[in-house]
Amino acid sequence: MPRCGSGPLAAARDLLAADPHARKAFAPVPYFWSDQYGMKVQAYGWLRGHGEVAIVDGGPAERRFVAVYRADDRGTGALAVGMPPKAIRRWRQAIASGAGWRESLTPTRPAVSEGGDHGGTAVRAVA
Repeated sequence: MPRCGSGPLAAARDLLAADPHARKAFAPVPYFWSDQYGMKVQAYGWLRGHGEVAIVDGGPAERRFVAVYRADDRGTGALAVGMPPKAIRRWRQAIASGAGWRESLTPTRPAVSEGGDHGGTAVRAVA
């Protein structure tokens, strides 16, 4: 997960790279969190330009959920509302590493299936 110190670390890595072609652009995955009216809101990645949104934990009716945004075969973003910070942690890692959708969907608890092939994990698609 990118932190305040990751920019200088990336600059040092590139300055010390023996091969100029080994240098990488510094492009951290966007992240924000906020506490609104006693409810924690956390977002990681890109929440626009997706093809699907799936609730993978909790639900809006419970006022606590994790929603994952997908484009093609990659998770592109995650939104956690009313959940502890650890609830979004594995999604941050999957999005930052570019892990495939099926790799990212590891069951954390039983969920209600509402159709679609999600790699053996039941999720609820959001309309």
